[in-house]
Amino acid sequence: MMLETNETDRWIEQIRTGGMEERREASRELGKRGEAAVGPLIEALAGTGDDDARWYYAVSLARVGRPALAPLIAALRERRDPDFRRYAAASLAQLGPDAVDPLVEMLGVEGDEELRDFAALALNRIGEPAIEALTRAVEGGGTLGAVAGLVLWRMEEAGLKALAGVCNIEEEAAVPGPIT
Repeated sequence: MMLETNETDRWIEQIRTGGMEERREASRELGKRGEAAVGPLIEALAGTGDDDARWYYAVSLARVGRPALAPLIAALRERRDPDFRRYAAASLAQLGPDAVDPLVEMLGVEGDEELRDFAALALNRIGEPAIEALTRAVEGGGTLGAVAGLVLWRMEEAGLKALAGVCNIEEEAAVPGPIT
């Protein structure tokens, strides 16, 4: 375990100090380390002010895949640094459909509008795979439903069609024509 931790730390340091090729290599290697790399990567992401390093840490977390999902969700809820949240949300967006349900749940969090905004951005980036869960949230109403409706609105055509369907708006009435 100690050897694995040292290797993880070495790759994290390579992202912090290396050039572009070294950072790419480190990101690939950290992604292969799986769950063992998640905690150290989240700490590295939270502990740096370097946006380039943050980007590579976020990419590495996305490469880890599903094992990064729950720890990233927890960190996004707990940590208040907007830069950390931006990159954590970007990682979650790259996880795609696996991240949809926890991100939709975040849309209903009261008292942390910034968290809702970052969850909305991630869902918007995920796109079509998020539409069904967002539609269910709209149907449920409340704050969650209202925010989910706004996310669907931002998704343009596919999201607007889903939103129109939930609101029982006929397609012809949903898109106004020119005023004559």
